[in-house]
Amino acid sequence: MRTSLAIFVELAVSMACLQMHGYAQDDSMKNRIARATLNQNVPAVIRVGTNGVTSLEFPYKIEAIDSYGFSPTPSTGDGFQIWYTKGANFFSVRALKPGVTGNLTVVLDQKVYSLFFQESSEPSFVAIFEPAAAVRPEARNDSKRVEVATPAAVAGLIDKAKSYSALRTSSPELFAGCQIVEPEKKNSFGNGVEAIIHRIMRDASLDSVVFDVGIDNRSSKDFLYDPEGFQVRVNDQVYAVSKVDAAGIVKAQTNDRVFLVVTGTPSDFMPENDFNLLAREVTASRTNGTSFNEPPHDFVPTELTVGRAGQQSAPLLSTEHHLTKQEAPKVAVNQAGSKKAVKKTDPKPQNKEKDNVAKNQKPPPRKLFGWL
Repeated sequence: MRTSLAIFVELAVSMACLQMHGYAQDDSMKNRIARATLNQNVPAVIRVGTNGVTSLEFPYKIEAIDSYGFSPTPSTGDGFQIWYTKGANFFSVRALKPGVTGNLTVVLDQKVYSLFFQESSEPSFVAIFEPAAAVRPEARNDSKRVEVATPAAVAGLIDKAKSYSALRTSSPELFAGCQIVEPEKKNSFGNGVEAIIHRIMRDASLDSVVFDVGIDNRSSKDFLYDPEGFQVRVNDQVYAVSKVDAAGIVKAQTNDRVFLVVTGTPSDFMPENDFNLLAREVTASRTNGTSFNEPPHDFVPTELTVGRAGQQSAPLLSTEHHLTKQEAPKVAVNQAGSKKAVKKTDPKPQNKEKDNVAKNQKPPPRKLFGWL
């Protein structure tokens, strides 16, 4: 009886292990089927292997294919082998060398689309492309509808990323529609400055990805950078950052945290991608050599004080008064056009002589009484 029970337990454990292995294998196989939407603005990245083929399916018949290094009968200089039947809506590709990359353009419905192929140890088996207006059934749920990434919504996404450590246990429902990875990817900015991508979070409802990045300055100088100059690179594609939460400086021998948001991302812009950060360092002085003097704390700007501060000459009031005195005789001469005015300003010489004689003569003595 004990032997039978032991055998039963061993069989149950073996079945459970096989079932778990099967589930894990199914999950890994799901990643080998890639789905993407046709987009003329961004090249689609296709991972291909050397030991198998990757088939690409399109919603329209292929009108033309242009490529370099892709050949059905490859030679030494080719990097990929391609299988294509004219008039079909699919073709297959295999990489011929480890680490090889190449681009290919395909014409569909009189529109040109770019595809970027790269050799990978985890290639996609099938890549299925859908029209730009197509919506898959699983994406028709209102809860997964993409909202407009307004400035307020993006700012809220940054706040959520800042509080992730505290909210993931107290309010996990806030991250229900988010994909989160913590790659701890390091980027060197040179001169002892290093950036570390601690966390990448994609919010499907806003079609936005936020990067939680730490900047470690181990040098002896302050690291100055332009917050608007951050860029995110994936393979050969560089994406501009639409929202930045950064101070613009990291003091020497210190570290700081910055948050970057990229909105309107393509379908293959996923948190598990291999991202690299680009920063624009500021080497010139922020003041550019300019200087100014601050006014005293009790300074009140008025017309008089501003005029005195702008020039070292006499006040405006004194200047106007001086000009008035000089111009007054001119006005009097212009108004005096008659003979009467000339006579008043030019007295007779006789009167002047009489006045002079009268002034030189002594006055007669005055009598006290009329009878003396």
